[in-house]
Amino acid sequence: MEKIGIFYGTTSGKTEAIADEIDFNLRKYDHEVFNVADGIDEIENFKNLILITPTYGVGELQKDWEDHSSQLKNMDFSGKKVALVGLGNQFTFGESFVEGMRKLYDIVIENHGEVIGFTSNEGYKYQESEAVIGNKFVGLALDETNQDNETPERVSVWIKEILKEFY
Repeated sequence: MEKIGIFYGTTSGKTEAIADEIDFNLRKYDHEVFNVADGIDEIENFKNLILITPTYGVGELQKDWEDHSSQLKNMDFSGKKVALVGLGNQFTFGESFVEGMRKLYDIVIENHGEVIGFTSNEGYKYQESEAVIGNKFVGLALDETNQDNETPERVSVWIKEILKEFY
């Protein structure tokens, strides 16, 4: 398996903690973790990617991702497998739960990448989300405010699934 690049944007530190959780779960595999605040040039050096973003406002990307969105939109994702993780609050922002993840999904798909790691939307109590396609989130949806006790198991199960799809 080729090296995995993990890229995250964080404002409050919750997303960095999720990147750390993923890092821990991948400890036996060759991978590297990057904070998007430091730039996204390294994305081009990986065929296997995990992109992590919290959602802000009404379905918006986190600021560091937003700051690099024009560069991201110009990247060629051909031949890349991309797994997505979105953080959000399903009760306070139930009408746009983890929609930042959908923004990343759209960019990857539009630029010829393959998104892997869809997860069931069962077990969540949000109103609606553009990050859902056919009853599945376009990646791993996490709510660190209301369901943080579910996170370790969700991450562990998800990592095992995406490792089967990475090459």
